[in-house]
Amino acid sequence: ISTIEAPPKDGMLKVAVVISDNANLMDLAGPWEVFATTMLDGDGAQHIMPFQMYTVAPEKSPIHAGLTITPDFTFADAPIPDIVVLGAQNGGRGMTEWLKKIHAEKKIIMSVCTGAYRLADTGLLNGKQATTHHWYFGDFAQRYPEVKLIRGVRYVQDDPTIFSAGGLSSGIDLALHLVSNYFGVEQAQKTADYLEYQGTGWKTNRGISELTTPVSQQTWSGELSPGKVLILHMITTGASTIVTSDIPSQNVNGVATKLDGDGKNVHISFEIPHHPASFTGHSESGAGEAIGTFDQDGKSTPSTIRLQATAN
Repeated sequence: ISTIEAPPKDGMLKVAVVISDNANLMDLAGPWEVFATTMLDGDGAQHIMPFQMYTVAPEKSPIHAGLTITPDFTFADAPIPDIVVLGAQNGGRGMTEWLKKIHAEKKIIMSVCTGAYRLADTGLLNGKQATTHHWYFGDFAQRYPEVKLIRGVRYVQDDPTIFSAGGLSSGIDLALHLVSNYFGVEQAQKTADYLEYQGTGWKTNRGISELTTPVSQQTWSGELSPGKVLILHMITTGASTIVTSDIPSQNVNGVATKLDGDGKNVHISFEIPHHPASFTGHSESGAGEAIGTFDQDGKSTPSTIRLQATAN
């Protein structure tokens, strides 16, 4: 999609880097250095720096992100940028509204790594393509089923002004891609050379494939009633856990299952066709069991689900 408008006549493009608690430095610093070190040839020996950089946060108080960063602006007083860089971070008050405002202004928003979660939270990715860090593919797909997740690429563009990059250094490639769109491939290569960055992902867009080897596997089971057994299979790959369930007495095998909880409270939803069910209960840390109630077809049954096996 080639939709980037020509740069302003004065050559200046404002780039706002969003920061909040637990912001990932690589996600921010990579694109920052690409934009900040892009130099256009001017008259004589002069160089034109086309990007103006600044940080934006919920408040101007220092942000702790490995290093301590004091934001330049808040969402309330920040100048309208031409480009927003949104890396992995917790988010904060006013972020969602501000991102929607920037999108309404038809300005570019580029997420990096799990910054895609913060962008998806706004609803701006609904029905669109996006990517994120390969470690989180499964989790992202479960949380945001309305977003079409693209795997194995460095960056994605779907909406005319919304881009998303894979993990960490992918933000460098996406930033170089934007420099190339604005000022040409030769200029983007000059910027990459100045940074001594030898990656070619901004040209090839070849990313890392989804992890296929599980980090861990667990099997849980419990008796719902005499002869009626529930079996849960939990497979964790990267930061993503896929849960499926079997209820042999109902001829239910491998049904999609959603697990929510905070370590003590547990809620499990079973997507059984025509007979959806749920388990709600509690679990003591390290106990290897969850005690609660199984609900299906208007009937509630006390049940205990216990860890039966685990493997790494």
